[in-house]
Amino acid sequence: MKATSKLTLAAALCGLAVSLNAQPTLADLVAEAQADWMVGTWVGYADDGTQVTQTFSWDLDKQVIVMRGSAGDMSWMGVTSIDPTTGEPRYVGWDNRGTHSTGTWADEGGDVALRLESKQPDGQTRKMAVVFGRASGGRLEIRFHGVDQWGYIDYPARFSIQLKKKAETKKS
Repeated sequence: MKATSKLTLAAALCGLAVSLNAQPTLADLVAEAQADWMVGTWVGYADDGTQVTQTFSWDLDKQVIVMRGSAGDMSWMGVTSIDPTTGEPRYVGWDNRGTHSTGTWADEGGDVALRLESKQPDGQTRKMAVVFGRASGGRLEIRFHGVDQWGYIDYPARFSIQLKKKAETKKS
């Protein structure tokens, strides 16, 4: 066998070995969690009439999910991507009040839970979980929970809201 043929075969086998050990992509994990229906913009109103919006969108060839939201004078944004060292989805986010949050995603009884640790400008650290689930009528239910000292989600939720998907506008 020629040297170039051996090199080509070795390179092909190395590529095959790498692809066989490849981690699932973020798009794979979203599909596995059956959460792709959440992509889009959602709108609803809190009990006091405050409008709440939450948008989930893909970016960078489905390597990143961008989350943007607002409620009254508060707004937030975050990104989720796969941590290449662990293969797990990781979240990093910020709000317009100077809070920085990091989090992890997991299944929570068929819903999708984001466990957050947030560092506020005053130095305080808070932990919470935001659980996203499908509600009747195709609505998105968002539940806000405390997290105990062991990292488990406290029940019942401290607050919940249902949002309706905003109709997509066609681009000309």
